[in-house]
Amino acid sequence: MNVVEATTISITQHAFVLPIAEALRARGDEVALVCSDEKRDEGSSFVDQLRSRGFEVFEIPMSRRISPLRDLLATFRLYRFLKSRRIDLLHVQTAKAGMIGRIAARLAAVPVVVYTAHAFAFHDYLPWWRKHLYATLERLASHLCDVIVVDSEAVKRRGVEFKLAPSKIRVIPMGIDTDRFSPKRRDELRDSTRRALDIPNEAPVIGLAARFVPDKGLQTFVDAAARIALRRQDVFFLMVGDGPLRRDIERRISDYGLARTFRLPGMQSEVEAYYAAMDVFMLPTLREGFGVAFCEAMSMQIPVVATRIAPLTDVVTDALTGFLADAGDAEGFAAAAERLIVSPALRATMGQAGRLRVVEHFSVQRMVREHELLFDSLTSGRDHG
Repeated sequence: MNVVEATTISITQHAFVLPIAEALRARGDEVALVCSDEKRDEGSSFVDQLRSRGFEVFEIPMSRRISPLRDLLATFRLYRFLKSRRIDLLHVQTAKAGMIGRIAARLAAVPVVVYTAHAFAFHDYLPWWRKHLYATLERLASHLCDVIVVDSEAVKRRGVEFKLAPSKIRVIPMGIDTDRFSPKRRDELRDSTRRALDIPNEAPVIGLAARFVPDKGLQTFVDAAARIALRRQDVFFLMVGDGPLRRDIERRISDYGLARTFRLPGMQSEVEAYYAAMDVFMLPTLREGFGVAFCEAMSMQIPVVATRIAPLTDVVTDALTGFLADAGDAEGFAAAAERLIVSPALRATMGQAGRLRVVEHFSVQRMVREHELLFDSLTSGRDHG
């Protein structure tokens, strides 16, 4: 089988596509990757890393922003790439690559097209007209693919609510590398990471890993930390990541007088080392495609505090693997985190339950196998000429 995996930016290839691509290649399939090299725009790119793993990477400039001329050019370039080779299946992920890829694939007569939507673009916080425009475009584009893969029942319900055909939507939950994110690795990495961050071994640590963007609710994290700090002076707070809101977050921390207890190490490729330093993972996100960071923390046996929104309600079991709090409720997040901080026994029980849930439902092995079965069922008996 000759497969092309296309995403808007390279980090999506590295984070979500690579396990599937490597499994397909290992069983003898040909796999090529298509994405933009966002290094020029956003300061990070994984294209070189993907090539170092032996994959052919075809770069097509794509922007997550709407840009009619650039989008048209990207569609034409992808069409020419697909037309130039014998493709059995195109798998596209993320909104922009999903739209461009489905159009280009049908123009190039690619036999099978699968679109993975980590979250549909028609969010409730958008203006009415834009939300319904995106929903209409998604309904039209759905006729250009064979299957839409989503990673939670909540995302499927959202698609059906906006008139996507239920029979076309297949749920395959995201997969986590449970060996990389494991209690064993947590034990191995905890002390050295804390030393590097100048955090005492005995100090409670509440942390997160996220892009510093408005959707992640980072202001609520800092506000919750300020409430906790009023009641407990021994707690440290660890925010792993970077992005356009970093200076605003640093200013907010300074305004609260909390610089001594906050650690902001920036974006980290070995994020598991920083999870290992945490006792509680808390991310008050306002919107989430799936909740990968929550699964990674749970896989390392760390209890979590999450926002009570879909699809996190499909990932985090309230009062079993962690706690859920309402969006923007800093006191609710603070209270939930404190319940865990004061009880090592509760942290251990919830951590073990979280690890078990990830291993049973969200492992990368299960996710890869379900994609292989899906691809095989769609290409079986097709004319690939």
